[in-house]
Amino acid sequence: MSRNVGTNKRLRPVFIDEDLVKQLLDWHEARHAIEQAFVAVSNQSREPGARYGDQPVSSQPARTFVQAEGGVLLCMPGFVGQHQLTSGSDERTSTLACKLITSFRKNASVGLPSINGEVFVFSSTTGKLEAIVEANYLTGIRTATASLVATDHLFLRPARASAPDGMVSIQLGIVGCGFQGMMHAVGFVRTQSMARVRTIRLWNRTPARAAQLKELLIEERKKTDSNYSVFVCDTVEDCCRDCDVIVTATGSGEPLVYRSFLKQKVHINAVGAGEYHHAELAQDVYDDCQVYIDHWEGARKELATLRSNIVGEVGEVILRESHPKGASLLPKPDGMSVFQSLGMASEDVTVGRLVYEKHLKAHDRSDRD
Repeated sequence: MSRNVGTNKRLRPVFIDEDLVKQLLDWHEARHAIEQAFVAVSNQSREPGARYGDQPVSSQPARTFVQAEGGVLLCMPGFVGQHQLTSGSDERTSTLACKLITSFRKNASVGLPSINGEVFVFSSTTGKLEAIVEANYLTGIRTATASLVATDHLFLRPARASAPDGMVSIQLGIVGCGFQGMMHAVGFVRTQSMARVRTIRLWNRTPARAAQLKELLIEERKKTDSNYSVFVCDTVEDCCRDCDVIVTATGSGEPLVYRSFLKQKVHINAVGAGEYHHAELAQDVYDDCQVYIDHWEGARKELATLRSNIVGEVGEVILRESHPKGASLLPKPDGMSVFQSLGMASEDVTVGRLVYEKHLKAHDRSDRD
């Protein structure tokens, strides 16, 4: 029995601030953590007898909103059982965590972020709080890596399978160059083992923001030894023209992207949200595409007014790749796919655990040194 259990003493939880999160989170590791979250949710949604014992499971109730005088508190608890921390590892862990987010729009007037968040990581065996992880950057990277996972399984893997040399290059369009647009652009650049990025096209309502992102991507080009081109576009149509993969990351309440802007075969990661999660894409896009989601429970609530063909969860697509039974859920070979990103607690659970475990390993190494 450990000293803490025997004496009923409680260790102080670790606090991992934003700067440390940025040092610890690797794009490829985060992508695997998100993939595990997707699979866990889809595996859990199967009938008990049809679940795969070699895959993780999850529990995540609907997120709750608490109204306050100046803003809102968002609560996202979740559990992911038997998930891998690293790709190819036989070691599995279970994680209980809860993300709390506050949104206070007037904070900007006093020089504070309008949105702040933390992930609270608990022991899944004792329930004791182990870590508090600042979650603004974590949320950014988990949202972007969710799009990376969806793009890979819905669009890039089929393309690589049919490519003579197994390599794919893409033209990327970023509609909305705020924090999420920036994170997505950097994520695609940092994970070019999935696909080589040859061109990045940027659009933002405020052109200066797009110009800033262009400069950042030019710096990333040097760091990653890449040779892609970056263009700032005057219109959304120009931004989308000839793109293979598009990210929409705006707060627009009106359609920005129309079917006439797009190639026949294209994948869109719809991340932004105005009044509805599906406001950025015009109805004629939804009339001609296949929609994929992260989890059905969120879709039934937040996509209730969406008029389109929702095929299923990305996690189910991944499960059928590793356990090929039944009909494929992959998009039509020459059609358009849309990942309607809602975000879910399981993503924060797996990435929060990843950050905490990397912190412990770094701490152990420093102690040995």
